[in-house]
Amino acid sequence: MLALPLWLAALSLMPRPALAQAVALWPTASWMAGGLLALLCALGLLVVLRMAHQLREMRREAAALAAGNVDLRLLAERAETKARQLDAAIAAMSDGFMATDSDLRLVGWNSRFADYAGLPRHGLRIGMPMEEVLRLQAEAGEFGLVDPDAEAARRIAVLRDGPLLERWVRRRPDGSRLELRRAPLPGGGYVTLYTPLAEDRADRSIDSLAEAFRQEWADRMPRLVAAATRGDAPAARDLAHALRGIAANAGWPAAADLLAQVEAVALAGDAPELRRLTCKLPVEAPRST
Repeated sequence: MLALPLWLAALSLMPRPALAQAVALWPTASWMAGGLLALLCALGLLVVLRMAHQLREMRREAAALAAGNVDLRLLAERAETKARQLDAAIAAMSDGFMATDSDLRLVGWNSRFADYAGLPRHGLRIGMPMEEVLRLQAEAGEFGLVDPDAEAARRIAVLRDGPLLERWVRRRPDGSRLELRRAPLPGGGYVTLYTPLAEDRADRSIDSLAEAFRQEWADRMPRLVAAATRGDAPAARDLAHALRGIAANAGWPAAADLLAQVEAVALAGDAPELRRLTCKLPVEAPRST
């Protein structure tokens, strides 16, 4: 024998009045249950739609972020490429290159800067204070016979507070000349270029000739003074004549004029005047005018 459904068995056990009341309320309960179920379905649908909208937004944001990352990566790659190109160009420059920040610390240079500034290539580093750089140059004799600490402090004070020279020429201890060009950088600091200047042959010849004139003056002048002191007019005249030619060729017109007077009084045999005029002549070679 088949068992009755549980709900049918439960109805059979109910008293008739209760059963009649249950049957009367059945349409209302059924409607309420249906409404509640529909409400729950609507709420579930709203939740699902909301989640779907959030998922679409998240996907859209992820796509935009990925595109932005691609753009940033491209920009970084381009910047890195340009930086490498700039480094290669600076390294290939025939000029020395050096740059500092607003605190006067070394931020960039090439190997020729170290060579032209008289610095060890491996002694430079990023962030190195310029006062330390200047002290190394002073110790290497780049600024002449100076106290390295005092000279470095003096030059740093000029860089901080003094006028910024834009262009000048400096002679190195080996006799070579450098042209320095300096310009301020936006935000502070400056960049300096070091350009070696070729020595012109004519300049070297003139320098050699001037040195020869000075040597001749140094050799003959004491002899002229000695001849005038002992009253040897003929010897004094010959020496004055030779020195007058040297002075004229060297570009010392004042000395040449005075020597012409010495030669004249020596020719006249005026010993007192000869001694007086000879005392006016400079012992060292005069400077060119």
